[in-house]
Amino acid sequence: MRVAAAQAGGGFAVEDRPLPEPGPGEVRVRIEACGVCGSDLHLYHSGFLAPGSTPGHEFAGVVEALGAGVEGLREGQRVTVEPLATCGECAQCRSGRENVCRRFEIFGVHLPGGFADCVVISARRCFPIDGALSPRVAAMTEPVAVALHGLERGGFEAGQRVLVLGAGMIGLATTLVARAMGATAVWTSARHEHQAHLAREMGAHRVLGEEEASGKSLARLARGGDDFDLVVETVGGGANTLADACSAIKPGGTVSVLGLFMTSPAIDPYSLLLREGCLCWSNCYARPQGKRPDFARAATLVEEERERLALLATHELPLAEIGRAFELASDRKAGAVKVSVIP
Repeated sequence: MRVAAAQAGGGFAVEDRPLPEPGPGEVRVRIEACGVCGSDLHLYHSGFLAPGSTPGHEFAGVVEALGAGVEGLREGQRVTVEPLATCGECAQCRSGRENVCRRFEIFGVHLPGGFADCVVISARRCFPIDGALSPRVAAMTEPVAVALHGLERGGFEAGQRVLVLGAGMIGLATTLVARAMGATAVWTSARHEHQAHLAREMGAHRVLGEEEASGKSLARLARGGDDFDLVVETVGGGANTLADACSAIKPGGTVSVLGLFMTSPAIDPYSLLLREGCLCWSNCYARPQGKRPDFARAATLVEEERERLALLATHELPLAEIGRAFELASDRKAGAVKVSVIP
């Protein structure tokens, strides 16, 4: 099979590697689409991708082969994939918080990922999808699950006011999920006009430009009564958005951090102190006790919202053009939101 292998000097090479066979409890999935994520870009541009590694953790495909003992799946079945590997035995795993397992690994970060023809993964990580669902939309289950988990980590409840900082894929997915879960007001900040347009399409009640989303402007809005039960930070990188978020919460409010920061971010501890606010971090998705797994709930939401999510599938390229895919995804001015690689 073909894989996109990171190169020591930067970039990728498409290489041939042996086709992996699924072991007990595993399946081999032939990839139909894999999205380029903002965290892929952070790792790529920071030089953190190990030479020879294959990134890509937002993927969907077709079950091609079953390992021994697999039940509930069949060859030829289309699935979206929760790209995690955990021990399954520790206290965190047993409580449904597999995302904080000490042996937690992500396909596409620690393990071979979805910028390839095939991936072998545990069968329990595969969620069947509607056969008519676009592969590019099906692969968005992963960022939608991230958004869903981030909202719940922030204690979201229907009827709350939510501010989403950032209108990349995660920010737009968070806007969509917050509306679907019953937020009474969702405001989203956007840097570019195409992002602002898509934020409105995802259901944002109001879109803030860069100046309006600054800490000073958010503080003025908060003093005037436009503050928020929950602020979701989705930018990360080297942005100052975490400090800005602290200015926007109402007394007793929460900031939930989804963005992957590549530097030590500044915060506004005085604002958090005065409001007795909470600052929480969200990692991937979980399997909360008494509920369906976050990923399963996200898959249902993706099927229900397929038409709106399709608006975010802005570009697709073949695996042979993986380098170009990363270039497009890095250029927000070019109108890219979700760039998909189609093996």
